[in-house]
This record gives sequence, C-alpha cells and structure tokens, in this order.
Amino acid sequence: MNEEKLMNRVISIPSTYQLVSCKTVQRNGDPVLMLRYQPFGVFQENGPRIIGIFDHHRVLSLKQLTVVPASDRLSTKQAPAQALKLFQQLDAEYAKGLSFIRVEDQRRSFINATGETVVFPVLWVKFGHQNGTYNWVTFALDGTMIEMEIESQWDYFRGRRATEMWDNDDWVNAREEHGPQLPSPNALA
Repeated sequence: MNEEKLMNRVISIPSTYQLVSCKTVQRNGDPVLMLRYQPFGVFQENGPRIIGIFDHHRVLSLKQLTVVPASDRLSTKQAPAQALKLFQQLDAEYAKGLSFIRVEDQRRSFINATGETVVFPVLWVKFGHQNGTYNWVTFALDGTMIEMEIESQWDYFRGRRATEMWDNDDWVNAREEHGPQLPSPNALA
C-alpha cells in the first residue's frame, strides 16, 4: 500500500500492529483515505493506535500513540527545526510555505492494554501556511513524532477548529451521536 510507504518516511509501524480500518471520510469538504492500525488487528477505542489520513497519496495527518516515551531530550528551542524537517520529508514544496508560530507544552493520552489511561507530556509545534491553514507537529519529549497535521482550518466565528478530527475517537463518537460534543477548541462533530 503506497500510503504505508508514505507513513514509513517518518514513523515505523510496529510488527504487532495491523490494519483495523480503511475507509473514506470527508475532510475540509474532500474525500480522504483514513487508515487505522492497532495491536494484533483488534480495535480498541482510545487505545494504542496509528492513524494516517491521506489525499491522493499525500499525508495530511498522522497520529502515533503506541508507547509512553521515556526521556527528556527535546527542547522547545529544538522542536521547531525538527518539525520543519519532518514537514520537508513529507512534502518539501509544501514546507516552503510554512511560518513558525509557537511551541506549547501539552499532554496526550491513550488507554493501554490493561485499561489504564496513560498521560504524557508533549511539545506541540504550530505553523501557519501561506494558504491560510494551520499545521503542526506534536513531539514526545524524547523527540518521537506523536502527531502531525497539515491544512487544518479554523472556524474563527465559533472559536473552534473547522477541520474534521477523524483521528480522535471521542470526536468520532460525537459525530456518530454516540457521545457528547467536545468543547472548544475541538471541531464541531
């Protein structure tokens, strides 16, 4: 699968991870392909996962929540350069239109195999693009890429993200009317 080759430019899919979902969804009004991998090919909501979203063999979004990163090597000064390098690996031409905005300390989580919620710190590195979208890379403090996304749109009127959040299980549940609407700045489901 060509999309797996694109993902392998920046992440490695562990051998125990298998495809659990491959479907077409809408993102910013266009059909895109979403691939979801989980341990042993078993779907676990909010569990360890790798999700890739693609448009015509171009990576739009990656999420890699597989293990809890262990060390503190990446600094807020190093993170923007490392993020830009990742964008360049995926699409050098697109990366030329990026402008650094800021780095934020945030947290990410997933539910591990024993049912415990694991929370860990990350650095969220945000860029604007000359096309008016927002773009980011989220790193664990050991430098592992946790998330990346390009061409995310913002709903200024509602103070929310406008681009769909197919890599967020709680957002998908809200979209399918199986859970509550997420608070701002999350997209309306």
